Amino acid sequence: MKVVGLIFVGLFALAGWCAPAEASVQCAVRGHVIAGVAHSRVVAVSGDVVVYRVRQEREEIRLDTVWVCDRMDNRAVRIGNDEWVPIENLGEGHLANKTLEHLQIAGPWVLATQTGNQDEGGCFKYQISNCNGPSNTLVLANAALGLAGSLASIRDYIDELSAGGYVKTPTKAWTRTLLSPRGAVAWLEESGSGSMKSTSLYGCLARTTRGKVGCAIRTHAEGDIEPDSVRLSQTTLTWMVGGSTQAAVL
Repeated sequence: MKVVGLIFVGLFALAGWCAPAEASVQCAVRGHVIAGVAHSRVVAVSGDVVVYRVRQEREEIRLDTVWVCDRMDNRAVRIGNDEWVPIENLGEGHLANKTLEHLQIAGPWVLATQTGNQDEGGCFKYQISNCNGPSNTLVLANAALGLAGSLASIRDYIDELSAGGYVKTPTKAWTRTLLSPRGAVAWLEESGSGSMKSTSLYGCLARTTRGKVGCAIRTHAEGDIEPDSVRLSQTTLTWMVGGSTQAAVL
């Protein structure tokens, strides 16, 4: 799992899942582990928010589940996992199949990108014409409430079969993500490539309803958005297009 600093990330309308809270966890950090949780390892701590992983061995597969807990409320919720599978034909070593990346903490909120497996192995074996690359899903959790949700999901690329083999064609990518302690989120998404590339800026304010984290998507801008100009302060999103500054309250 890759961890980055306090960057700000964006989200989608949540057709979210809610990972069950682990009420028995006391969220007590002892050195680099969580007291009473076997095979745990602390990943990040910010205020009362703790992110930790729990190692599980499943025959040949290595699996780490990643959790978020709050040291004041002693709630824990799973936000994702890292999974490694054996490298075929080598007899030893593992290859990452799923990873939780770009972990960010702002106030009680935690945001990350869960990468999923890809179809390449089956595509190469059965010579399928178009093959999906790895999936990326934005996930958001509120440590104080012990709730989480899955947000947007995209594919980085597709592998298209040509006379010379498979050729990767970019589809979509998140180039900038933002998160504020108020639960406001925004992200910059690129689609296409070359002269067909387009950029869209999304943003929303996360809410909890019926035991889930939710977020109503709004498209705030499209076109030649300057990535470094995108800022999020509490619930105010600002950006620049063509040298002109624009703003929206999420």
